[in-house]
Amino acid sequence: VVNFGKKPFDFHLIPKSTFRIFIQMEYLAWTLLFLGILGAVLPLLPGPLLSAFGLVIYAQSNVLSVERWCYLWAAVGILFFIGDYLLPGLIAKRGGGSKAASRGATLGLLLGLITGPGMFVGAFAGAFIGEYSTTKNTVNSLRSALFATIGVTIGVIGKLIYTLSAIALVLILMYM
Repeated sequence: VVNFGKKPFDFHLIPKSTFRIFIQMEYLAWTLLFLGILGAVLPLLPGPLLSAFGLVIYAQSNVLSVERWCYLWAAVGILFFIGDYLLPGLIAKRGGGSKAASRGATLGLLLGLITGPGMFVGAFAGAFIGEYSTTKNTVNSLRSALFATIGVTIGVIGKLIYTLSAIALVLILMYM
């Protein structure tokens, strides 16, 4: 559809109102993608989830056929979001901790989300308390707590890699 305006050489292939909607959707997508990076390191923002929504909105606002890649990477982001809460407990269990240490690390992580470094402290304290309540062994409790903290750190690094790669995907699709 060619929309000729009143002035000479004033024509648009897409009507201005539709074009403005696409531009606004792209702004929203970019905002969500950058908030995803913040959410990768700030505990209260769900970074991978924000980036996944940004990718879906970008796929919907784009006239090119990029939906498949955006939807696929958005699904990976949802898996990152879910795995981020399970990882500290699983790694604490792999480090020789009991189920109580695993549950304590996950609960401590969730309770520690209120403050920035609280997620590290919460996972450490939760795993320590959970393991100590079961075994009454300080060394094993400290080991489980250390592994839970390593799990939180790996989760933050993984979320950061995912959110940065979501932006890289959009940039690659824009200039491909």
